[in-house]
Amino acid sequence: MEKLLTIVVPAYNVEKYIKNCLDSFIDLSVLRSLEILIVDDGSTDSTASLAHTYEQKYPYSFKVLSKENGGHGSTINYAILRATGKYFKVVDGDDWLDKSLLPQFVQLLKHTHSDVISNDFNLVDDRSKKVTKRRKAVSNSYHYNREWGFAEAVMDPLITIHSMTIRTDVLQKNDIRVDEHCFYEDQEYILYPIPYCTSITFSPLPLYQYRLGRSGQSVDIKMMIKRHDQHLKVLNALFEYNNVHGNLQTYKKQYLERGIAEAVDDEYQIFLAKGNDSRNVEQMKKFDEMLREEHPGVYQACSRKSVWMLRKTGFKIFPMAAWVYSRLRGNGFHE
Repeated sequence: MEKLLTIVVPAYNVEKYIKNCLDSFIDLSVLRSLEILIVDDGSTDSTASLAHTYEQKYPYSFKVLSKENGGHGSTINYAILRATGKYFKVVDGDDWLDKSLLPQFVQLLKHTHSDVISNDFNLVDDRSKKVTKRRKAVSNSYHYNREWGFAEAVMDPLITIHSMTIRTDVLQKNDIRVDEHCFYEDQEYILYPIPYCTSITFSPLPLYQYRLGRSGQSVDIKMMIKRHDQHLKVLNALFEYNNVHGNLQTYKKQYLERGIAEAVDDEYQIFLAKGNDSRNVEQMKKFDEMLREEHPGVYQACSRKSVWMLRKTGFKIFPMAAWVYSRLRGNGFHE
């Protein structure tokens, strides 16, 4: 049976979560339409053996692919080469889908030819298991359940890795690959296909359940400070990609630069989180000057008020901003 959707599960030492993740795909009314590739990224716990039990029980849908550790990006690259479904979606091994919505989502995929589908998704607290926020795919509900081009999409929230489902042939035919042995490559994954996409359908179904609050997550600001060099590596790759695609259609160019600007905004947060150190301030100012001169579209697309306040004051309020940020961070705040 031809597969409608390939679900890729990057899995590294997630024995505590993998069962919850894989169980969320098992709706027998649609399971044969799914290809579920569990990419074991060199786990040293029982992740792979747990995944194999699903492969044995549902061999027509589940497949375990084991490889040497190469990071989250390597699992995506590995799966792109092997996917056979019409559409492609990444679901991390510690996250899951709302199984009750899966039949509706499969029906949506059957009746659309859009290059990208962007869904609402939920943020779920790891401790309480409660939904803390629903991230909407659109700012105007009129855009739901209709196909749009980038002239409309550029006005809506950026498509994230959790909201994105993309035609597999867009990834395969255009040789889309992201950085390996590196965190924060999800921004590459959601932006690199944009030059090759023309149509988007937005769906209100909050299919993806994104676990937040787990210790050691890459979005934790302490981990972002620790991995600052990796964040810069991805940013530089995005800057280069933007330069290579300088002649994109106007709306696609704006969308691409908005996406890169989100990663840039995070870069400023890392500088703030590092605190009021003169060397840190100088590095931030140098980065901002480089951005303004070499990537003006990205510079203008930065949206966080804290960044623009710093710029307007010539970074003179940095000491106060860093202090405020440290206080807010102590209360669990991260922009």
